Amino acid sequence: MRPIEHLPVKFPWEEDPEPKFFYDNFVKYFIPDMIKMMNTGICIDDKAVENLRTVIDEVQFSVHKKLENNSGIKKLQEYILPAAKKAHKEKSTQSVRTTEHYLKTFNSKDILHRTWVVNTYLKSIGKSKDCKEKWQVNELTKYNVFLKSKFIAAIIEKRSITENDNVIAGMEALAAYKTYLWNKPRYDKAKEEVILDSFNPNSDKQVKELFEMYKLESSSFSEKTGEPSWGREQIEEIRQYNSDPVLEEILESLVDNSYSAIIKNNFIKAFDTYTVDGILHGNISLFGAKTFRNTSNSPNLLNAPSSKSIYAAPLKRCFVAGDGFVVFTADLGALEDRVISNLSGDKNKQNIFLEGLDGHSLNACGYYPEQIAKIMGENTDNVAYVKEFYRRVEDERDKELKKIRFNSKAPTFKLAYGGFPDSHKGGVITQEIFDNYNNILYPGITKYREEYVLPTALKQGYLHLGLGCRIYCDNPNSQIRTLHNATIQFWSILTLIAINELNYRIQNQNLEKEIQITSSIYDSIYTRCRKDPEIVKWVNDNLIELMTVQYIENEVVHNTAQGEVGLNWADLNKVPNNASVEEIAEILSKL
Repeated sequence: MRPIEHLPVKFPWEEDPEPKFFYDNFVKYFIPDMIKMMNTGICIDDKAVENLRTVIDEVQFSVHKKLENNSGIKKLQEYILPAAKKAHKEKSTQSVRTTEHYLKTFNSKDILHRTWVVNTYLKSIGKSKDCKEKWQVNELTKYNVFLKSKFIAAIIEKRSITENDNVIAGMEALAAYKTYLWNKPRYDKAKEEVILDSFNPNSDKQVKELFEMYKLESSSFSEKTGEPSWGREQIEEIRQYNSDPVLEEILESLVDNSYSAIIKNNFIKAFDTYTVDGILHGNISLFGAKTFRNTSNSPNLLNAPSSKSIYAAPLKRCFVAGDGFVVFTADLGALEDRVISNLSGDKNKQNIFLEGLDGHSLNACGYYPEQIAKIMGENTDNVAYVKEFYRRVEDERDKELKKIRFNSKAPTFKLAYGGFPDSHKGGVITQEIFDNYNNILYPGITKYREEYVLPTALKQGYLHLGLGCRIYCDNPNSQIRTLHNATIQFWSILTLIAINELNYRIQNQNLEKEIQITSSIYDSIYTRCRKDPEIVKWVNDNLIELMTVQYIENEVVHNTAQGEVGLNWADLNKVPNNASVEEIAEILSKL
């Protein structure tokens, strides 16, 4: 049986075959598909690659100027200045010495010792004008003929007078002078004005200080230090719920800067190294991620910039179809949300798809029921209530409801990433919102995680993700988020099943020269096919069918997929499902 012929299957907890089943019926079929995809490669446009190099330079210059002029960065400089001054002072004076460092036992043979002791003594008896830079013994002898000092006589005769008060005073004065000479430049340096360097987006320390100033928390922490980690992913999370335009410019610049390095070191390097005769041949790791998604390198296509990035289009234009061909790609829509709605049976999550509910409106009605009730009345039918809420926001432009809907986005994003109440720290998740999210809005998902995922992993030491695939774990309590996500993201395997079956059909109908699968990224599949309406229609009909096949027997929310066609990965046109040859011909004529 081919992989697709095993679908649909029972829920993972209803049927748990031995892991060998997963290899025999799925993995070993996917290995040739991955090799074939790597051998096929992706066509690269050299001119687009050169343009991408130019974009990198332009972006880095733009990032520097934006950060230099940003009022938030200027505020950060003021914020960190006191600490910088303190650090400068501490560093400047860290080698300051005390007089004890220079305090020595008096040596009558040492001219420096003798001079300081004598001069200190002379000052104490009002003879400061008689002090000399150096007191030779013979000069001191001549001088004492008139002074007739027993103390100086003792020095001349080199008696042991180390405990004499005048000797002690002289040696202390010498030590104080040496201490002054050593410390003065250090204290002078400590008084210098502290001028901060320009903000460095590559400095982990400065980025950390930035988010500390804004009182923002990261969802990730360093395993070594336990300190907050601010990678691109965490910054993108903040962007999802940030409404401050000044901070947004900073966040955008940090992301663009991060992608600059990725574009250089990942994509440009791969284009230069692994492109042969205009074809890029990278590597694919089957099930390389913890959640059993594929990974890749040379380049890592999973590191492609998000659609909002300034790099998104210039990079995607490097990937082209080639002469006489087009790129046809299809993407599974909201796969993770659809999967969890089926696995958990959560009614509200299912109704987003079954009833066409707007997710943010649904969440707003769950988070702020009392505020909304004052405007719309009591909620007696949740589906109808949420639809009416959204209608008022969109059609009537109700400003108050629109604001409530907007306010729901920040906590939603944080909660989706495992957030906890943080309003006491200046965050957006109150205890009420947290409780409503888990117990009223999506109780089915909470139950699935707490009553199935966690106890099953604790009991078995593993979770069956589906199709005989298992993820093992020795500490489920600390890794519950990874386990929960794995049960959802595992179903990206549907793209591999679709690739396998599409390859089978291509070969069965002798279409290898007309259609090649070039790549799969997350829940999307990219193909290269002949620029022929009949061929494009065949790919559209078959690929959408295969990607949306029923995968669970009691599936409530079905998958959807949308095809797009173009000459490169950036400039794509939507292709309706089941589009006719004529419709496709018209789309192709405009490319």
